[in-house]
Amino acid sequence: MRETMTVAEAVAELRDMLAASGGNPTIADRLARGSLSVLYEFENPDGTIEPYLMRVRRDLREVAPGAVSYDEADIVIRTEPLTLHRLSNGELGGREAIVSGRLDIRKAPSMPKLLFMRSLFNSYKKHRLRTEADAQTTPGSAAEAAP
Repeated sequence: MRETMTVAEAVAELRDMLAASGGNPTIADRLARGSLSVLYEFENPDGTIEPYLMRVRRDLREVAPGAVSYDEADIVIRTEPLTLHRLSNGELGGREAIVSGRLDIRKAPSMPKLLFMRSLFNSYKKHRLRTEADAQTTPGSAAEAAP
């Protein structure tokens, strides 16, 4: 289990999540009916906040530095980069993160937007599991070499 993570690494994971959702029919269906914008306010160890905006539309999937007003975002989340990583790989559940204070939902989403975001995370978790399983069964991998 990782002990530290930078904002840049967390943003790279968000971008990987968006890329992995490309062929998912559930996400395609949700995109046909709307879009999603999430303002991430990443907390650094020194207490400073680095804002990033994730936007997902039919024609656009991006994570870019910068803030928008809370009114312009569907969801606003303040967290540390490592917490986002643990959520995205399944080490930490959303309820546990909120109750423990590691995840602060500053603007709660509507139910359709929440389900959309959940679909993105679930799609990414499945993609990561498939990728890890493929890596373990590839000829010449460490799993193949073990007796």
